[in-house]
Amino acid sequence: MKKYIIAISVAVLAFWTHSHADISLTQKALKPVIVYQCGQELKDSTVWKVSTYLMQDANKAKLEHKVCDCVGEHALKDVPASTLLKTTVNEEAKNQLARQAVANSLKGCVQELVK
Repeated sequence: MKKYIIAISVAVLAFWTHSHADISLTQKALKPVIVYQCGQELKDSTVWKVSTYLMQDANKAKLEHKVCDCVGEHALKDVPASTLLKTTVNEEAKNQLARQAVANSLKGCVQELVK
């Protein structure tokens, strides 16, 4: 029993001392999920389909890549640490955060790249 208490104490202490690093790792782990979600949102978007209709496939893919990379970089900047930590253990929380993050940053990234 003492071993479990010591292990839990060490884990909690490590968590509190390295919480910033953990959040950074969580953000890095969520970036591919957000980039993927961004690509799906763009492909389902009527506005995206209409605005890229005349583009060549290579140019469309390049623009999608740039937009979704921008979304992946900016999407988690204002997300609270508690929300990020929830996503590490809850799949639905991760999916909801990805959808919300994409929705919040997609428009800004598209406008930034179109300028």
